Amino acid sequence: MTDADIRLNILIFAQRGLLFAVPPSLRAMTCGWSGTTVNVRFVFDGPISEDDKESARIVGTEVVAGFPSPWTLTEEIVRLDYPGDLRSDALPLWVYARKETTTEGLPIY
Repeated sequence: MTDADIRLNILIFAQRGLLFAVPPSLRAMTCGWSGTTVNVRFVFDGPISEDDKESARIVGTEVVAGFPSPWTLTEEIVRLDYPGDLRSDALPLWVYARKETTTEGLPIY
């Protein structure tokens, strides 16, 4: 699998996983990979409920389900209240970013 294939799979499966799963408090989701490990990072605004954590874990599972064995998943679920800089500790692939007044200059692609 090429890097382009991996990138495409991550983005497609993450988008599918996010359908009907984005709570208002989710500020961003970024992804990346290292070897055969997919890394996902969810950034929330305010307290993170157990329901929010479970939704994030389900999205992560949807992402890694798009890859054959031996691919694995690491998840990071963090709180970074607005207007904290979403770029700090972000992974390279931006899957989701909430519209905020300070999103100008974010590397969304």
